[in-house]
Amino acid sequence: MDTFYDTTGVPMTLSFDPAEFREEQAKHVLVFPFYQGKLLFTIHTKRGYELPGGKVEPGESSIAAAIRETYEETGYHLSAIKKIGQYTVGDSIVKDIYVEEAERQVATNIEGSVGGAFISDKIPTAEELRSDERYSAFVKDDVYPLTIAHLRDLGYIK
Repeated sequence: MDTFYDTTGVPMTLSFDPAEFREEQAKHVLVFPFYQGKLLFTIHTKRGYELPGGKVEPGESSIAAAIRETYEETGYHLSAIKKIGQYTVGDSIVKDIYVEEAERQVATNIEGSVGGAFISDKIPTAEELRSDERYSAFVKDDVYPLTIAHLRDLGYIK
């Protein structure tokens, strides 16, 4: 389990070991979707490029929330999804991390605070994200580089 602080100084923990996951259902999800081997970001109209994710709705499982959030925020339909990790923000927020294979974009008219999808030509490094103002602060903590490294270990990234 890794322990670190987010960009505002709040303590965080991150684990890719299911034995270390909290037993209560996560109320939030974070998704690392890939389309044709490239990382798929959502474009938040105020915060910039970030990974899909959000709250688990009442009566919804975290996997259903990950599928829904990816569709709502990118318009992409999925062909595969797998829970790979979990992290906490402070003592109260628990987020499940999923990796997904996006099959195709089926909607392009995204409404609200999301302005569509951005497919990165290469997997950005943590340093590139932190120095590029187009990326949201939500991808600038240690969750991103640690998860990318784990995805490399699992063979999702070559």
